[in-house]
Amino acid sequence: MSEKRPVHVKVWSRQRQKNGDKQTFTNEAEGHLYQKGDALYVVYREGEEAGLGSTLTSWRIEGKHATLIRQGETVMKQVLVKGEEQRGSYKTPYGTFELVTRTSALAIALNEQGGHLEAVYNVRLAGEKSRMELRVDVTVL
Repeated sequence: MSEKRPVHVKVWSRQRQKNGDKQTFTNEAEGHLYQKGDALYVVYREGEEAGLGSTLTSWRIEGKHATLIRQGETVMKQVLVKGEEQRGSYKTPYGTFELVTRTSALAIALNEQGGHLEAVYNVRLAGEKSRMELRVDVTVL
């Protein structure tokens, strides 16, 4: 499949800070799903309500790892590989920060018909630690 298929993307995440505070976020958007080489891509635009300005978000799924790429007011590349620590950066209008991710659980059930991705990971951003739970549901329209 190389043509872009329209999809509905629903993202649910829960962030737990080191002090125990929890925040839950949900976001829904229309986007596209397509294959490029060995990778499957899910691309959608996150709006102001997600707190990211107008940001183009892409998930690149290759084998057993997933890469989150954000481009726009916020620029970020975050790689999720179960059992591994990955380093990246998080660039905002306020500066660029080091981003370190250690993924403890990653389940990918996504193909050209849609599906989902689930992950649990620890994140260290600018020295602040938190634990993230994430689910991304992709439905072909």
